[in-house]
Amino acid sequence: MPTEEAVLNTPPASVSDAIIAAVGDGITVHDRDFRIIYQNQVMQNIFGECVGKTCHEAYNQSSTICNECPVATCFSNGEVHTVERIVNIGDKTFVFENCASPIRDKNGTIVAAVEVVRNATERKEAEEKITKLKNLYDALSRTNKAILHSGHRDFLFREICQIAVEHGKLSLAVIGTIDRETGSITPVASCGRASSYLDSLSVSSDIGREEGRGPTGIAIREGVPYICNDFHGDPTTGLWRAAATEFGINSSAAFPIKFKGESVGVLKVYADKKGFFDPEIIDLFQEMVDNVSFAIKNYHREEKRRLAEIALQESEMRLKLVLEGSNDGYWDWDIETGIVNMSPRFAEMIGRDQDDAALTISELMNLVHADDKPRVRNVVYDRLSTTTSAFDTEFRMTCTANGFNWFRYRGKVVSRDEHGAPLRVSGVASNITEKKRQEEELNYLSTHDTLTGLFNRAYFDTEMVRMANSRQYPLGIVVADVDGLKNVNDNFGHAEGDQLIKRAALALRNSFRGEDVVARIGGDEFAVILQNADESSVKEAIKRVLVFQSEINREQSGHALSISLGSATAESSEQLHSALKQADSRMYYYKIRRKQQTVA
Repeated sequence: MPTEEAVLNTPPASVSDAIIAAVGDGITVHDRDFRIIYQNQVMQNIFGECVGKTCHEAYNQSSTICNECPVATCFSNGEVHTVERIVNIGDKTFVFENCASPIRDKNGTIVAAVEVVRNATERKEAEEKITKLKNLYDALSRTNKAILHSGHRDFLFREICQIAVEHGKLSLAVIGTIDRETGSITPVASCGRASSYLDSLSVSSDIGREEGRGPTGIAIREGVPYICNDFHGDPTTGLWRAAATEFGINSSAAFPIKFKGESVGVLKVYADKKGFFDPEIIDLFQEMVDNVSFAIKNYHREEKRRLAEIALQESEMRLKLVLEGSNDGYWDWDIETGIVNMSPRFAEMIGRDQDDAALTISELMNLVHADDKPRVRNVVYDRLSTTTSAFDTEFRMTCTANGFNWFRYRGKVVSRDEHGAPLRVSGVASNITEKKRQEEELNYLSTHDTLTGLFNRAYFDTEMVRMANSRQYPLGIVVADVDGLKNVNDNFGHAEGDQLIKRAALALRNSFRGEDVVARIGGDEFAVILQNADESSVKEAIKRVLVFQSEINREQSGHALSISLGSATAESSEQLHSALKQADSRMYYYKIRRKQQTVA
């Protein structure tokens, strides 16, 4: 090992410089006084020439050692130490991953430390975007559920504002309705820590008034969203900027709520972060508003139906005709005979001939999906035998030779005998298969990577939390990285790079067990969680990856696939996160060593 004097005074060799340059990360060497004795070109490009200065002076403009300084910790305990640091350079904020390692002389004394600085800003921003999208998918799903269970417009509006704020991580959400005579927009529901912003707010849809020429008025008049990702720089927001500054509002979006093609209200959402509303988030909010507009249409239709039922309650036949005019099916069950009479629409919905307008309750139950039968029997045979008169339930029915559909059944007991036993039950059924499909698709999108079909980073992080409370130990962690992806993207285009990522995903998917969690956690990064897998099992899985990699390179044309892999095993939940870090470090070690061999 070199002496302290040699370490401090001998410049790196040219070969070492070439290797260090190929790494792509910032590298500095510090003496025991925290003075910088070497910087590679990456660090000089970021912070300027800092050799001779202490690291806290050069990088943080501080006269004292930084809190959680990895170099200080490295000197203190002689171990490798990694931290994430947020650093402001000019008007930009960066996230760096700093890893400090000790340098020892032949006697084992620490004489210096080498610090590797990796720019993790894009990764952190991607993680934040995934989290934001996951939160909004959750908000959209909860909005759909609120629409299904809310019986009143104003209650639904309050629910939507609360969901948007709590699950969309917004400063404020407000729904306003339009006074057709004056054009004024009145908030009818709101939620968020910036709710007081509304106290002095005056907004109109009338272009002739100053308060009507802002984002909300424009969205209502034009019938399309108005996105304001720089609230204080947008030319339409001058009237409201002072209040927005007070409540930390930096971006907003206004989405018109429509009924019969006309704007009848607006959903306005605010965020404290500039540039919050990217295209994907705008699409999610637009879908949320479209569902709200659909719900308003349903409320209107339900109100009309309620009035029609009141008006036609003396004539059962006329009531049936009204129901047949909708997309719902009407049914009437005579409990004593067991016969269920059906409207033609209902018969069509369950795959029966429209002339076959009657079934027994047993025949109808035989169409119910086996997994749903216990719950349906509880409604049909248990709840209705008590004083419960109304029910609302969803389940699957086999309607064709090829599969089943989802239905929502709503009904009530319309007559009982002198002892309170039900004699007759009537109701309607709706085919909700498409709605269920959309819910499943949204759930899939929130947990899977669209390019590869593997699990995404959000799902992987959730599984890591769940594994902390699992008993499936030992647990293996594998981290993988596609070699040379940047070169392919830069020289051949991102389409070629995407093909390389897909081939890597194929190799990983085919190499692990069905119960293993295989996820794409970054642009070219993958991670795998293996339950009940010791070190030997993990190594066998890695061998399979390399075999599949070779087979893919033989069978498919294009750029050769090369994957760097690192692994570690956790014997208990306490070792889980350190195992992930160790696997990541090993992967980068092998990746760097391969690059060094290539350079040499």
